[in-house]
Amino acid sequence: MKMDLFLQRVSNIQLKNQTYRFLVLVMALVLLANSFYTYRMLVEQRIIVIPPGGLDEKVEVSMNAADGEYLKIMSRYVTGLYLTYSPASARRQFSEILALFHPSKFEAGRVSMSDLADKVERSKVTSVFNIGSIEYDMKPGRLFTIRTVGKRTLYVKGRGVEDKDMTFVLTGWIKQGRLYVDEMKEIINK
Repeated sequence: MKMDLFLQRVSNIQLKNQTYRFLVLVMALVLLANSFYTYRMLVEQRIIVIPPGGLDEKVEVSMNAADGEYLKIMSRYVTGLYLTYSPASARRQFSEILALFHPSKFEAGRVSMSDLADKVERSKVTSVFNIGSIEYDMKPGRLFTIRTVGKRTLYVKGRGVEDKDMTFVLTGWIKQGRLYVDEMKEIINK
């Protein structure tokens, strides 16, 4: 009689253990599915940006991409800081651009911005850039290239000394919802 009771208890314990294993397996699968969907939502998350003063159009930035309107706004911002300056404002504007550089490119950007600010302060040149058009190209892997075409006028002591059509090329990438500048260059149009 005791043997039947023992076998019944052992089979009950085995059934309980199987039930526990099944529940642990179900919980592991639920946790795995939850982790997958959480990561997917994080990557596909969109942020609606509304700067002070508002926008005329909706702008979207995700973890690794941005729409064309955002790239155009950032191009106007960087172009305004980089190509429209006076000797009094150049250093402050160029240091504001440095905040957009990726940490791996920061030191090279700091040196070039500092050299440019020194040249502007020594020569007392004022620059004005009027934007004509903006074109952008999003490449795979979060890379982008923005070409801003316009007219640049340089002034010394209030007199225009140089008037050129030029293209400002800004390359960079979007990483974790933030725009990073990789390279900026000026191309003189002929």
